[in-house]
Amino acid sequence: MGVDANTNIGQLASADIEDDGFVISDQDVDVDNDGDAEADTGDNDATGNTSDNDADNDQDADAEDGDGDTVVTNDATTSNDSDGTATIDTGDAQAVGVEANTNIGQLASADIEDDGFVITDQDADVKNDGDAEADSGDNDAVGNESDNDADNDQDADAEDGDGDTVVVNNNATTSNNSDGTASITTDCACAIGVHANTNIGQVANGDIEGDGFVISDQDANVENDGDAEADSGNNDAVGNESDNDADNDQDADAEDGDGDTVVTNSADTSNDSDGTATIDTGDATAFGVVADTNIVQSVSADIEGDGLRQRHHRSGRQGEERR
Repeated sequence: MGVDANTNIGQLASADIEDDGFVISDQDVDVDNDGDAEADTGDNDATGNTSDNDADNDQDADAEDGDGDTVVTNDATTSNDSDGTATIDTGDAQAVGVEANTNIGQLASADIEDDGFVITDQDADVKNDGDAEADSGDNDAVGNESDNDADNDQDADAEDGDGDTVVVNNNATTSNNSDGTASITTDCACAIGVHANTNIGQVANGDIEGDGFVISDQDANVENDGDAEADSGNNDAVGNESDNDADNDQDADAEDGDGDTVVTNSADTSNDSDGTATIDTGDATAFGVVADTNIVQSVSADIEGDGLRQRHHRSGRQGEERR
């Protein structure tokens, strides 16, 4: 909060003249509140998983010049399991440029028993100028941005076997399993440039028993100028932006065998990638000016003889709001 002000001003002028005379009263009040406020619970970054994972398998199986039945086999399971969770939950961002409660009372009283005059000038000026900015947004959440590689390399060879049966086999399961969850929840971004409660009372009383005159000038001005900006958006959530590679390389050879020959490569190569992203933004409210202004002006003149009564009332309420 830029300014939190509670202002109470009372001005009293009282004159009692038992003979001829005059009373001049000048009452002037100026209240100026200027405040800037900024609240930020956003601009957060969260990443669940940034790992770099490699799973590599390299197998060689050889059989040469065997006299009996020959079986050459490679069997492998190569995998990466990668998961990540990123969660951002911001609290409220509340900003008030000026919070002002202003009460002004001006009282001028004159009592002249004989001839005379009364001049009263009452002036009250209140100005509130506030800027407020509240931000609970601009958040980035990534559940999984890992780099995953699963590589399989198998070589199986049988040469010059004399047996009745030659079996050469490569069997492989190569996989990447990647998952990610990203969640962003923002609470209220609430901004008020000026929140003002202003009460002004001006009272002028003149009582002349003889001849005379009463001149009263009352002027009250209230100006509220506020800027407010609230943002709970501009959020990025990515469940899964991982980079996954699953590679399989198999060689199975049987050469110069005299019996039955079986050569097989069997492979299951896969990438399984999933992701969930959720963004739930709170309210974004911005009020340049929230104002309650009350002005009361009163002039009372009682002249028993010949005289002149002149009253001037001026009151102004100005509110400028920008969001």
